[in-house]
Formats: sequence, C-alpha cells, structure tokens
Amino acid sequence: MSSQFDIAHAADFLTARGLGDGPYQIKKLAGGYWNDVLKVSNPSGNYVVKCYRAVLKDSLFPNLPEAEAAALQRLSGLNVAPEPFAFWPNEGILVYNYVEGDVWQDDLMGMAHLLRRKEAANAHGFRVVPITAEGILKEGHALFARCTRDRLVTAFQTCRPSPFATPTPERLSLIHTDIGATNLIGHGEDLRLVDWQCPAMGDLVEDVYSFLSPAFQILNLCEPLSETARVEFFDALDMPRVKQRYDALEQAFAYRMAGYCCLRYQTVGESDVAVRDRYIRAAEAELERIIG
Repeated sequence: MSSQFDIAHAADFLTARGLGDGPYQIKKLAGGYWNDVLKVSNPSGNYVVKCYRAVLKDSLFPNLPEAEAAALQRLSGLNVAPEPFAFWPNEGILVYNYVEGDVWQDDLMGMAHLLRRKEAANAHGFRVVPITAEGILKEGHALFARCTRDRLVTAFQTCRPSPFATPTPERLSLIHTDIGATNLIGHGEDLRLVDWQCPAMGDLVEDVYSFLSPAFQILNLCEPLSETARVEFFDALDMPRVKQRYDALEQAFAYRMAGYCCLRYQTVGESDVAVRDRYIRAAEAELERIIG
C-alpha cells in the first residue's frame, strides 16, 4: 500500500474526499494475491477501500483500476456486485459498499442465479478476451513459453490440447474472469461477486470455467468441486448452450490456467513457500482435468 494511504493516514484521506466524518474504524482485510484492501466503517456506513498494486507483467489477470470502477458502475442495481461509492484514479484508490456475509461455500443455485443476473449487464467498452479454443490455447502457449522446463511444464507440453473450431457464443458478456470462492460473498439472492479488477467482454463460459476450475478453488483455499456439484450447478444454471461450450472449451481453459500457475510457482518469492506449493497443486489439478 502506498505510504500516503496506510491505515494511519486513511481516515484523513477519506474525510478530505467526502466519505464522511469520524470516528473511523479501519482494519485490513484478507484480500487476494495482489491488492491491499481495507474495511472502513464510520457513522455513514461500511466501505471497502482498495489500493492497487502492480501485478506480474503480461498477467492472465491484469490489475485494471479504471475497468473495475467502470464494471461496478455498469453492474449497479443488478444485485451482482458491490455498489460503487467513489474512485480516485490518480491515487489508484477505489471505494465501494462493504458486502456483509460469509465467503461462498456450497451455494450452487445462488451462484447460478448470480451469473444469470449478470447477463443483464452491457459488456461493450471493456477489453476483449479470446472466445475460441485457438485463442485460449495461444495464450496458454505464451505463458508456458515464459516457464523454465521442469516436471510439470514437460507434462503439459506432452498433452497440450490441439486447436479446434468452436462456434461463436450467442452473445458477448461482461465477465469477471477470476471467480474464486473468496470473491463470492453472501448467499442465495444476496450473493455478490467482488474484486472486479480484471473484467472483460468475453464468453460467459470463461466465468463458468473459473468458478468450476479446481485450480481456482485451490488458490482460494477450497477443495475442488465434486462431479455431483458440477452437475447440480449446470442444472441450476439451465443454459444448455453454455454447458455445450463449456464441455468443448474446458481443456483449453485448463491448459491456459495451468500455464499461469506454472509461471507463478516459478516466479513467486522463495520465502512464499505456502503460496508456491498452492500454485503447484493448482497446476497438477488442471493436468488431471486434461488427461482425465
């Protein structure tokens, strides 16, 4: 977090920018792998204050403050994401309403209904991501090309999927691209999707994949979903064409995510042993999805 916005200076910063008078209660939240996040409470309400940091260069998951602010505005009122409050691009600080509730555990119907609600959002104006097997695999190849050859990288190179023709989705969606369990707060119709720092215009299947992916679950300190849970989720989603595209594209998405995981465990700091091991386990889980 920048020196101008640590916990000691947050109250002065926010008061000067109209968040309301004190007294303030401020605590650091357990955020994701990159950004610094605070929960700020005062008499006017409870807020999340996000301060952005640089991420791995050419990452599969870029850190895009302006895009997150735009996504929250686009999703406002749809009961999908937190309601935005303020954004200061020069400081790289975003404020949105705090979402009360527990981290997602097993609410498959709530997740399916959230994705259906999200489809009401207009995706135009956001970065465009690949929607074909060829494009997805190309990104995976680029990630693996940055890796040092080792046991896992070699295994993926020997079983990498081949490009194949895929039909265009019925529509392009505003997608989150990083739906791990810790980015889902609440339950049922109150379930909300947070941390929109890498939104895109793309295939809804990509969001379905990230939710079902064993790697995403592992990186969010959860166990991979069972096959029974997958079936229950698709039954609740009730979008047969999305299911068909998922079945066709899952291996391509798995290969690309594995490339990201391999690059991350090879570049994470030597002191972050737990994080490194988590990325290794995540890559191994995607390998199992590819080879069956």
